[in-house]
Amino acid sequence: MNLRAGMRALAALVALVAAGAVAAPAGAQAPGAGGLRAGVGEADITPPRTGYYLGGWTRADRLVEGQQTRLFAKAMVLEQDGRKVALVSVELFMVPGGLQQHVAEAVADRGFTTGNVLMSATHTHAGPGGFANYATLNTAAPNARMLLTDPRALGSLLNPVRADPQLYTFLVQQISAAIREADDRLAPAVAGWGDEQLYGLTRNRSLEAHLANHGIRKRPGEGRVEDDPEGYPGTIDPEVDVLRVDRVVDGERRPIGVWSQFAAHATVVKSEIRAYTGDHNAVAMRVFEREVREEADVPDDEPVVNVFANGAEGDMSAGLDHTGPAGADEVGRVEAQALLRAWRRAGDAMTSSLPVDVRWTQTCFCGQRVEGGRVADRAYPGIPFLTGSEEGRGPLYDVTRQSWEGVKGGGTLLPGHGHKVIVPVGSFPKSVPLMVVRVGDRMIASIPGEPTKESGARVKHDVLRATSPAGVRKVVIAGLTNEYINYITTPEEYDTQHYEGGSTMYGRLSLNLLRQSLTDLSSRLVRGEAAPPPRIYDAKRGVVPNGTPYPEGSATGTLLAEPPARVARLGHATLSWQGGPYGADRPVGDAFLRAERRVGDVWEEVDSDLGLAMLWRVGRDGRYEARWEVPRDAPTGEYRLVVTATRYRLVSAPFTVEPAATLTVAEATAPPGRVAVRVGYPAARENVDLTARPDGVRAGTVTFTVGGDRRTVPISDGLAEIDAPAGVPVTVAAGGAQDEDGNTSGEAVALR
Repeated sequence: MNLRAGMRALAALVALVAAGAVAAPAGAQAPGAGGLRAGVGEADITPPRTGYYLGGWTRADRLVEGQQTRLFAKAMVLEQDGRKVALVSVELFMVPGGLQQHVAEAVADRGFTTGNVLMSATHTHAGPGGFANYATLNTAAPNARMLLTDPRALGSLLNPVRADPQLYTFLVQQISAAIREADDRLAPAVAGWGDEQLYGLTRNRSLEAHLANHGIRKRPGEGRVEDDPEGYPGTIDPEVDVLRVDRVVDGERRPIGVWSQFAAHATVVKSEIRAYTGDHNAVAMRVFEREVREEADVPDDEPVVNVFANGAEGDMSAGLDHTGPAGADEVGRVEAQALLRAWRRAGDAMTSSLPVDVRWTQTCFCGQRVEGGRVADRAYPGIPFLTGSEEGRGPLYDVTRQSWEGVKGGGTLLPGHGHKVIVPVGSFPKSVPLMVVRVGDRMIASIPGEPTKESGARVKHDVLRATSPAGVRKVVIAGLTNEYINYITTPEEYDTQHYEGGSTMYGRLSLNLLRQSLTDLSSRLVRGEAAPPPRIYDAKRGVVPNGTPYPEGSATGTLLAEPPARVARLGHATLSWQGGPYGADRPVGDAFLRAERRVGDVWEEVDSDLGLAMLWRVGRDGRYEARWEVPRDAPTGEYRLVVTATRYRLVSAPFTVEPAATLTVAEATAPPGRVAVRVGYPAARENVDLTARPDGVRAGTVTFTVGGDRRTVPISDGLAEIDAPAGVPVTVAAGGAQDEDGNTSGEAVALR
């Protein structure tokens, strides 16, 4: 990840799920129990306030200034034979154990406990920070200038603050609201699993540490994917898993959503964007939901929800090769197509009688014996923890230009910690909740942090070996679930002390304790036995969800700058207005900024800030700056932007959307006697543009001038080709290339 990218006490953890939870929880018996019942819900968890540091990057110089996408909690409730389980996804960088416990308590009247709410973070690095039960994880590292100019910076670093009560309370209320909505919608359902493999999108960002699992020793930066015995496929986790759930309405199936998993860090959008965003996961979820709705013709008033859980993503990243909102849009759309393929496969395996069961316990890092020796009984970060990961280093790296990866001590400094150079700061959970959920022939295994690819593979192997005789065919990892203890590496990876190993808090055998506990828990589930008694532990750390509500913002707003009179497709319609400070004007759960198109005498909404193509920012003075990126296929005509704040409404002057004149034309390889061109779209500008551009124009025409002869030929998959005898001049005039939506090229091109 990139979490705690910076100085000394940035740390990890949060707390635990605690007292009073049952080992094998069950909800109240439902009428007609026996067949599967399911429901889905969602809630906006984007704080109606800017100014928080970006949770995940945890740099005090990276504060939220606006919003690029909303953040959501999404929930799926499954009930069978009186047993309930809530599968929950939150667009945050982690799930504190105390927060999970408070959410479970908020829905206890529905039959939920800490032991049947599986709450996973998508791991976006552009949500809010400051909601952890363990104060260490509320620390954001100041940069050198801040330390020199602000006397308070050092104090906040050494004395981390408690969770922000307003933010913490808001999150508890909104996440529990998503679960309640899902529970309210419980209805007869069928479900089934589908899977897919996705290659070429992610890379292993700590390749040398991964190679150590094969006994291959390389210095940082020297490893190559070819060194892995399986090549590139062996260095990543390609698995895409989808639990498809359809309602049964009058004997007909109607999709309501999925629980899904893919392993990839949400670090494509870097900290420089300084705005809330769910990163590529948000794109994957929204695009998937939209396409399922269209493909299955789901009515607009019925939900389709993708409850996404990140998998063994500790060293998996798409953020090494993609960056910015447009990069996240590109990555997310590829993921969405993989999810759709898995969803379609699941359609052939739907049933109402698949088993649903859950086991939960709590285990501690207490120095107990595990495979390989004794696990550490005290948590310590290592020095690489202070500088962040490859996608975005922290303030210490800014000063030293050193990653500190691979740096080790000369001897064993503390029991269980090997040769880690210990940084003796921070407070971390001593005990962690573990949960396994069986749905049909799959077992979901929770991990309270960020397992690497190989760590996840070892858990899958152990759990599957223990449960396959009972009909379990596959194990799926839900990382970042129900608690957060930073990274989980294999002993071999830990010994290399890359960023992930330095951020593995309980030493080199941390994984082995989790493997042992999850295998035991899964074995008990398939044998019908109770879970082992949980170790009672205070996960809340005195944090109480009693914060005051966020204010409603300004009562009035004033337009300051209108959109340009004409906006080309893929350009930006901009708007500025005066409102209240810190984004408090934005309503929760409803659009703040809308784009509308005139159709006859009616203005119709075509987009909003609930989607993927808007970005707004606000300063402390309450001045808002917003932009909407016009889609490349938007109908031409008259548009306007509308601000719908909690307490005021503003309407911009109309503007005209017109075709883009920015298509690119470049010579391509052609056989003798012919000339070919590739027609594409201009590259997206990093941290400026919001949406991805296709590699090439799918269809359209190109008009060539060959000698004095003008000829128009079709474009196919980005290419257009024409006969041209040797020595004859060939040109394409400005505007001579056109895509299927009427966008044209802007410059003349001489090909010979």
